[in-house]
Formats: sequence, structure tokens, C-alpha cells
Amino acid sequence: MTRRELLLRSARLAGVASVWAALPSRTWAALPATAGWSAEEEKALDLVGDTILPETPGSPGAAAVGIGRFIARMTEDCFAPDASVAVRRALREIEAAAREAHGRGWLQLSAAEREALLTAYETRSKSAAPGGVNPFAHLKRLTLLGYFTSEQGATKALRHDPVPGTYRGAVPLAAGDRAWAQ
Repeated sequence: MTRRELLLRSARLAGVASVWAALPSRTWAALPATAGWSAEEEKALDLVGDTILPETPGSPGAAAVGIGRFIARMTEDCFAPDASVAVRRALREIEAAAREAHGRGWLQLSAAEREALLTAYETRSKSAAPGGVNPFAHLKRLTLLGYFTSEQGATKALRHDPVPGTYRGAVPLAAGDRAWAQ
């Protein structure tokens, strides 16, 4: 990792932390709507996120934390304009693939159909798009970042200790244990 990349990642993380501290309801849906992004695009992003991180008996899915708003906001505010173009193109391609394969739009597909479609889309989009942005990798990264930095993701999907004790660098986990939130 280069120094420039380290600084860029640190700045992104600081941006997430400052936005998170300002949220009244501790979900990304509390953020103001991102200019230029429609409610339908955010809903499509919610379903992409929920397909990547679905609800389990012990934790909510990515849509429950408003991941669509988070992805739109972070893409606009923290990445080059090429990323926004790539994400919107990916949403159009996913919608077209859904209509071609199932005769319905992305928002009307079942969870199993969405998963199969995204798996195929990920395989097709392994290489970076023009401008150097792989749209599916971008969506996946932001889904994971937004979910695990949300209150629900950090406290229900991970274990969270708001007042930690001493530092222990290696903590053994039993089978089925959740990882610790930082």
C-alpha cells in the first residue's frame, strides 16, 4: 500500500465516521437524499446490498440499515465522478439482465433470482470498467463498509463492546462466534 492510498483510505474512513456521528437514528436512511439520485435507484441499491448481505435470524440485512442511501452518498462525495457513472451503468445493466432473464424488473425479483443474477453479473464484470472502476466490486465494498459501520451491523452482526478493556491482539473464537466490531 502506498502512502497516497493510505491517506485516501484514512480520509474515506474519517468521512464515514463524521457522517455516522451526525446521524440521529443511526441508519444511513437518515442521511439527506443525494442530489441526482432517484428514490428508485436507492431502492435498487438497497436490494443489491440486501442480496450481498441478506437478513439472517440474528442480524438484519443491508437494506435495513439504508445501504442504498449510503452507497449513493459515498459514491458521490468520496469517489471520482467515474464511480458514479459506473454504478449507474451497473444498475441499468442489472435491470436489463433481470428483464431479459425473468421478464420482470430487478425490484420485482425474488431473493433467489436476485442472487443468481448478481452472481452472473459479478462473473461478467471481473475486469475494471472504463475509468478503472469495477462497478460490482465498488458496490460490494461499499455495502460491507456501510453495513458493518452501521449501529445494527456493528451490534447485531458483530459483537460490540462500547467500553473496551485491555487490548488483546488475538482473541480465540469458537465455531459460530461473531467477530468483534472495532
